[in-house]
Amino acid sequence: MRITSRQMTNTYLYNANNTMSRYAEQFEKLETGKGFKRLSQNVALGKKALRNRTAIYRNAQYKANVEAAREQMTAAENALMTINEQVQNVSALAEKALNGPNTDPTSRAIFEESLEETKRGLVDNMNSLYMDKYILGGTNGEMPYIPNEDGELVYNGVKASEITRTDGKYYDANGEQVDLSGDTYVDIGLGLRLTPDGESFDENSVLKMSFPGLEWTGYGKSEMTYEDASGVEVTETVSNNMYDILTEMQKAIKANDNERLGALRDHLDDQFDNLLVGIANLGTRSQFLEVKSEKLEDEATELDIVRANTEGINDTEEITKMQEYNYSWLLTLKFGSQILPQSLLDYIR
Repeated sequence: MRITSRQMTNTYLYNANNTMSRYAEQFEKLETGKGFKRLSQNVALGKKALRNRTAIYRNAQYKANVEAAREQMTAAENALMTINEQVQNVSALAEKALNGPNTDPTSRAIFEESLEETKRGLVDNMNSLYMDKYILGGTNGEMPYIPNEDGELVYNGVKASEITRTDGKYYDANGEQVDLSGDTYVDIGLGLRLTPDGESFDENSVLKMSFPGLEWTGYGKSEMTYEDASGVEVTETVSNNMYDILTEMQKAIKANDNERLGALRDHLDDQFDNLLVGIANLGTRSQFLEVKSEKLEDEATELDIVRANTEGINDTEEITKMQEYNYSWLLTLKFGSQILPQSLLDYIR
């Protein structure tokens, strides 16, 4: 049987293409560091790699959510700390106005102005923004805390003194839930679960991202009892909101009513405890997020190891194979340079 040059050429080109293809694939492996690029090339590892990629994506989302939550909590904590300093300063000034040497009209007028400045600062901090979000204002996209014409603080259109709170929700005097006062949550990898009715989610499986500023600065009303200048016991219903209390303290100063001013100062100190609880609450949640962040970092490292084991290559083995394919390709080229001219001469004969 006579072997023609066409047969030799076709066979050579077929083998050369196969060698070149294996060489190119091996080069791509070394360049990308991936053992395969199609699921069909390794079904078992491919499925594991897809599951791992999904876990990596979720881990990255959880880390981003945790970081955003930490930043918002830091902003909220800073706002509360500033309010804390302002309220402490007011309490100290009230003490001086009541018992210290600064009881003359000029000093009291200065104290009244200090209260006004504190009220402005209080509203500014309660309306603190983080990334266009009012961090102490529920889900409101507009300024939540605004004093009305009577000098009373209004939260989302409802007087703070008329608000009640039940099961974590704010209600107005008519029993209607205050607009835009609900809570917001974020998934940070706690195992998001739906409630039995399937219409909501288990709040223990997500992180609460809203910060109830009104809870920590006061809402609703309570009774305040004190003795007036003539020794008569007076019981008065006053707002629990710090802003409103400062307004009433201004009125007491103007009326030169030290007894009422002292009672209001004590009432302010009582509400101050709620503010400290809020600061402690944020501190606890921040510590939890710090631990969660570290855990997610550890999980990310483990997932990267799994990805390397499933999608990656063994450098030593693959470099050895690359050398083998390189030698095969060089031999193919050398063989072709020798065999093709002879077959061509045979064809000419």
